[in-house]
Amino acid sequence: MKDYTHYQIQSSQEDKVHQRTAIETVEAIQNVSKNIREYSFRMRETMKTLRESGAIPEMADAIHQASIAVRDTVNDINETTKELKRKGVVVDTASVIENTLKSAKESVATVKEITTDAGRASPETTKAIQHGLEIVKRETSHATGKMMKGLRHKVALT
Repeated sequence: MKDYTHYQIQSSQEDKVHQRTAIETVEAIQNVSKNIREYSFRMRETMKTLRESGAIPEMADAIHQASIAVRDTVNDINETTKELKRKGVVVDTASVIENTLKSAKESVATVKEITTDAGRASPETTKAIQHGLEIVKRETSHATGKMMKGLRHKVALT
């Protein structure tokens, strides 16, 4: 249920500020009546203009055409999905993807085995490569530090 207490409070506050006379009340009612007549006239004129301009039938025709386009699109999608199902394209594609994934996993396992076997077969080479990588990492870090220090110095000068 709507709460009218706010309106009553506001109205009583307005009464304290200004109490309407009977003449002012009649004028307010006449003003409201005039507005109602004016808006009714505008509404009739707007509807008349819409009807005479052909805008309403044009809008109805546009909605009709749009609904036909939607219906045709849905029918095309329905036919296409049924055809894909009938041909088994989706199931075949899923199967191919599954087989590809299995082959990729097998390839990764084989590469791991090869790497492990190569490491066992040539432990000295593996150690040398690891040592070389450590040297490269250390030198790269050192060179990067020098370069950053030089850049900071140049930026500070500018």
